[in-house]
Formats: sequence, C-alpha cells, structure tokens
Amino acid sequence: MITQIDIASFGSFSGLEWKKTVRDSGKNVKTFQRLNILYGRNYSGKTTLSRIFRALETGKLPTNYTGSSFTVTGDQGAVTCSGLLTHNYDVRVYNRDFVAENLSFLVNQDVGGEIKTFAIVGEQNKEIDEAIAAIEAKLGSVEAKSGLRFDLEARKKERDRTKASHSTAQSALEGKLRSHAAEKIKKNLQYGVPVYNIENIKRDIATTQKSGFAPLTLQEQAGKLALLKQEALPDITSTLAIALNYDSLKSQADPLLSKAITPTKPIQELLNDSVLQLWVKQGITHHRDKRDVCAFCRQSLPDDIWQVLDEHFSKESGDLETDLESVITAVKGEIAALAGLVTLRSDDLYAEERSTFNVSSQALANELGTYKKDLETLKKSLESRKNNLFQPVALPPSLHNPKEIQQHVDAINDLITTNNSKTKTLEKDKATARDLLRLADVSTFADAITYDAELKKIANLKTEADAADTTYTDSAKKIGDAEVEVQNLRNKQRDERKGAGRVNSLLNNFFGHDGLKLEPRDSADKATVKFEITRDGKAAYNLSEGECSLIAFCYFIAKLDAPESKGKELIIYIDDPISSLDSNHIFFMFSLIESLIAKPVKKSDGSNTYRYKQLFISTHNLDFLKYLKRLSIPSKKIDAGGGKQKNSHDHEHFMVERNGAASSILLMPSYLRDYITEFHYLFHQIYKCRDQSTAHISHEPFFGFGNNLRKFLEAFLFFKYPHHDNKSDSLERIKKFFGEEEDAAIALVNRLNNEFSHLEEVPDRSFKPVEVPEIARVANYVLDKIYASDAIQYNALLKSIGEPERTD
Repeated sequence: MITQIDIASFGSFSGLEWKKTVRDSGKNVKTFQRLNILYGRNYSGKTTLSRIFRALETGKLPTNYTGSSFTVTGDQGAVTCSGLLTHNYDVRVYNRDFVAENLSFLVNQDVGGEIKTFAIVGEQNKEIDEAIAAIEAKLGSVEAKSGLRFDLEARKKERDRTKASHSTAQSALEGKLRSHAAEKIKKNLQYGVPVYNIENIKRDIATTQKSGFAPLTLQEQAGKLALLKQEALPDITSTLAIALNYDSLKSQADPLLSKAITPTKPIQELLNDSVLQLWVKQGITHHRDKRDVCAFCRQSLPDDIWQVLDEHFSKESGDLETDLESVITAVKGEIAALAGLVTLRSDDLYAEERSTFNVSSQALANELGTYKKDLETLKKSLESRKNNLFQPVALPPSLHNPKEIQQHVDAINDLITTNNSKTKTLEKDKATARDLLRLADVSTFADAITYDAELKKIANLKTEADAADTTYTDSAKKIGDAEVEVQNLRNKQRDERKGAGRVNSLLNNFFGHDGLKLEPRDSADKATVKFEITRDGKAAYNLSEGECSLIAFCYFIAKLDAPESKGKELIIYIDDPISSLDSNHIFFMFSLIESLIAKPVKKSDGSNTYRYKQLFISTHNLDFLKYLKRLSIPSKKIDAGGGKQKNSHDHEHFMVERNGAASSILLMPSYLRDYITEFHYLFHQIYKCRDQSTAHISHEPFFGFGNNLRKFLEAFLFFKYPHHDNKSDSLERIKKFFGEEEDAAIALVNRLNNEFSHLEEVPDRSFKPVEVPEIARVANYVLDKIYASDAIQYNALLKSIGEPERTD
C-alpha cells in the first residue's frame, strides 16, 4: 500500500513535505490507509493528485509536466519520477485523463473520437491453460522459492547491495565535497565565490591535478591575502634622480690639497707645530683691535708682532684658506643633500612591490652611506689642509661606486612604473589571487581526503554494480518475455463483446439506462471489433455531460474485469466520478462503488476479504461525500497489549486545499468528516480570519472572506429570520441581527459582504491587495455578535471545528 506522497513540484503542488503537513491535532503524522476519502473544492488540486497515481499506472508523466519531482512511499519502496517503469505498485486510476485516453469519443463527439475496446475473460481453452501453467511453473514465485522469479529476487538483492555500496561510497565522497564547498569555500569571504557547489569544487580539483600546477606556499599565500586587503593607491608622480657631485668636488679639492705655499718670513715654531699655528691664526682675528695686550695672558704684545705674523701668514695662504673653506662648504652641502634624496616610502607602494623596494632601497642607502663617508673623508682632508695651510695633504681614495648607485636608482624607478601600472590591474590581480588561494585550499583538501583513491574505489564499485544490474536486467527480460507469452496466450481467451456487455449491464442495473448502450461492431474484414454508443439501437451523439460521466465510470468498472486487472491486488484511485450528475445518480454512483469495489467478500472461514488492496476516492461534492461515509470500512489488526490484538478501522479522511498558487494535503477537519455541511466550513473560514497575523501563514481565507461571509450570513440569518418583511431591503436580516444603531459596523460588513464577493460593479477590487486589518475587524465583529446572541450555539460551532469553547 501507498502510505505518503512528498511533492517537490507537480502541477499546483510545490514543496509538499508529508510529515510536516499531514498531522493530527496532537502533531502525530498520519498516513494513507486502506480506504481513503479526499475532499477538495474545484481547482484545489484533486485531479492533479490523481495524475501522480496515474503516472504510476502508465509509467510516464502527463503531457506538459516536465521538470516534475515527487516521491511516492509505501510497502513496496519509494518511487520517484525516474522510477515510474520499475515499481511494484499495481494501480488503476479513473480521472479525466483515463476518459480522454480510452473514451475520446465522449470528449470530442464531433471530431472523430473513439472508444477503445477491451475484453474480459471468455471461454477457457484446455491447451492454452496447460501452456500458461507450464510457463507459470517456469516463472515460479518468491514465496515458493523456485523458478525465474525467485532467482530474480536473489539477483535483485545483489543488484541492490552493490548499488547501495556504490551509492554509499559516492554519497560519502560527495558529502565531503559539498560540506567543504559550502562551509570552507563559499563562506570564506576571501575567496569571493557566493555561488559554489559540488560541481565547482570538482572542477577546481581537476584544475589542481593538471600538469604544471603548484599550490601557493605559505609565504605566497600571505602575500596574496595582503593583496586582497590592498586598496587602490594614487600614482607616484615623481621618479628618483640622484646627481653625484663627488667628481666635481674632487677636481676642486685636489689642487688645493696638493698646492705648496711658504711664508714670506716663516716662524719656525709655527711650522713645527701645526696646532700652535692654527691657534695663532685663530687668535689674530681676536687681537687686531687689541694690539698692545694679549687677550689670553694679559701680557703686553711686542711692538712688531703684527708685522711678524703678517709675514708668516701671507696673502697666498689667505687665498688658499678662502678657497679651502669654499670647497669645504660645497662638500658639506653635498652631504646635507643626501638626507633628502630618497623620499619614497614602502607604504606608497602595493604590498607585492614592497619587499623588492625595501631591498633596493636598503642597497641604495648602503651605497649612499659609502658615498657619504667618501665626502666626509674629503671634508676632513680639506679641513686638515685648512688647519695646516703650509702642509700639503694627499687626496683620499673614494670607495663608492656611482654605477651601482645608478643601478639601484633605476631599479626603484622601474618599481614605480610597475606599481603605477598595478592600479589599473588591481581588481584583476585580486581575482587571480582569490583563485590561487582557493585552489591552494582545494588542493590541500583533496590530498587530505585521498580524493584520487576514493574515485578509484567508487569506479570499482560502479563496475561491480553495473555488472549486477546487467545480470538482473537479463533475468528480468527473461521473465518479461515469459509474461508476454502468457499474456498473448490469455489474449486468445479474451472476448471483447463481453466487455461491452458488462458496461451495458452496469448502466442498466445501477442507473436504469437500458436505452443507452455500448455496442460492439465488427470491422469490415471481421478481424477487429470497435465499440459504439447507441441510443435505442441508433448511434448516439450529443450526449449530455451526465450521460458521459455514467458511461465513462461504468466503462472503468467493467475494465477492472479485464485480464490485466481481474484477480490482482489493485490500488484503485477514483477522482470525482459524479460530474454533472443529479442527486439520484450520485446515490447510484455510490451504490456502484460500494457493491462492486468497497463491499467485502466473505471467505469460507467467515472473515472478510476485499476486492482492492487500497482505495482512494476524491470529490468536491458534499452530497457525494455524505454518501461515502456509508462505504464499508475495512478493518485491520492492531496490537492491544499483552500479546493480544484487536480490530481497528483501516480508513482515513483527507482534504486537498489550495492556498494561493500551491496545493496541499491535510487531514480532513472534523466538521467535514463528522458533519459534512458547508455551513461548518464557512464558519471555520471566517473564524480563521479573526487574527490578521494568520494571513502571513495562510492568506487563502482572507482572499475568500467576502464570498464566505456572504454565504454564511445568508444561511445563518435565514434560519434565524425565515420571514423576509421587506424583500426590497437586502440588508433587512443584517440590520435585525446586528442592530440598526450600529450603522457604521453594518456598512463595513455590507461592504465586505458585497465588494469582495461581487466584482462586476467594482472589478478593480480584484486587482488590489486584500485589506487584512479590515477583514479581521469584521470577522471579530460578526463572531462577537453571534456569541452575544447565542453563546450555546456559538460554542457548539466552535466545538464542531475543533476549537475550544469561549467563556468570556
């Protein structure tokens, strides 16, 4: 039997999860039973649901249902859209598709429709029976543990085992891939991949396995991560230029250092002591204006001291000192200029260029340091000559290398050019960095889960499963061929005329239509038979919808006696068979279902057996639903405790509802299951609208509020005020009940009562959003009035829809 249906997408059904939806008031999950009654209004999704069962019967989806997804679960396993040809559920469905396929004449009476012929078992033939028995013996059965069917069961188990092993291994690997893709890659903002799934990670793993791929080192990863944090920098507009003046200074200093000069009349003591000579020379500037007293010892100076000193420190020496001082000043200027030569900082460059810049910058600084030392050495030499003008000084050697300095300058300028170009390619570089970081992550992950070894393992399991499946398929084909042979033999026993006779018998016995018949007509060559509908012996056309419904359903019932159905444990689904029938025919339709399908058959031991394995009947008609309550209810044994069993009803009632665009399956409310009146239903729909927040969960009652309110008030107020005093006043009963003193409330009730249920005068209301607060206010107003008028009746209504009594 089928226990539940989960529908991801099929027609008006979308996202139906049985265990979340089909629950009783105690939140217990309920399932399909042996007998199942389904109620739903027109367009709620009943026929759509029946098409799932018909797909199980025909082995294919209906036209225009591509992309559908559902899972039917039962005692023979789960069936999805991909398994419609291989399941073990024997289903027969009556719905509009059955009629269109088998009785197209009833759908298109004027465009060449036909009625397919069928036969029921006719006279037996001994030789055919023996041939069938021999094949059946060869086929055997699982229960008897013999024959092809028993062997197939063993092969099926092996196929399922190997398939499960392959599926488990593949699912385990794919689970790891999905988990890493979702948790480690997709959620890592550094990788920048908001959409990343199992297919993406498989492609990335394939990329990491290509020749030449090398994952980033930890240092490279750190660099790429720093790049991702890098914002666009302004271009560096100036380049580094260093002009060294050492050679020029050297050319000026060399002749001054080597120039030989002598005093006119030298003072030997000063020549012998350069420090003393410098002290004396510096002292001259302090004593020119104090000719008679020494500023140091306060002793009188000799009268000829200035002449003696001037003859020692001649004009030539003075000029040399001036020239030396000029060059010394130039050298100091060159030294000072070195401090501001390199103003570029590593922070001015992108992260990827900083390490190279730091190396070049440090190398340049080292060379400039050597250059500075050469300048300072030159300065010292000049100062030494200045301090001892009469003693030449050797030109010091230089250690700096101008070419290396220029190379470092050029390298830094190249970095500036490269850095400036990166602004244009920064986003592209970041994208590349993200890809490389992600691939490094994926490569490490693939190694950790031994991805290649797992793929080989899965491939071996797939080979094993395919071999087992081939063996199973070959065995199944042998059985299929044998069953076809049995069917061909049985076809020789078929009598199509009996099929038409069975339909006529049902039409006459249950509906009294002895004038309307299904007649078998031989073809011109007498080789085939076709069915034709006649009325009083003549071909019948222009059949009413009710007549079409009767013929179609009798055809379906009669077809259950065809060889492919008779004697089998069938799952029967009957979808709304009472279209366009009056109340008498609705009752006879119920009688037909009860007599030929639902009513149990007594076995020799007094116990019951049934003509069906499972029965589904759906309807939109409350009268028919009321009759269906009288169907024979099957029973089942359940555990009563203490090792004892007891009988329990094996049936359930369901409701098919449509909220907006989506249909759903629910347990049938007690007021429909127990009372079956539209009055209770309308009251329940109004009661649902008392709280506007429920519109977020189920907005269907709010959209239908106007129509439901109008119909409910018409019924409720008619029985309260059966006499209409003023028939021209449509609000008379409303005013009587609600009170004329509440004109504003009555106006609001009347507005929703009319505008939301009659759109011909205000069609724009159908295009505007439903005013949920206004509806909730009116719903509470009406409910409060009913409670105030008759609390006993109000609480009885609440009880009928499964709600607690009101006590305020």
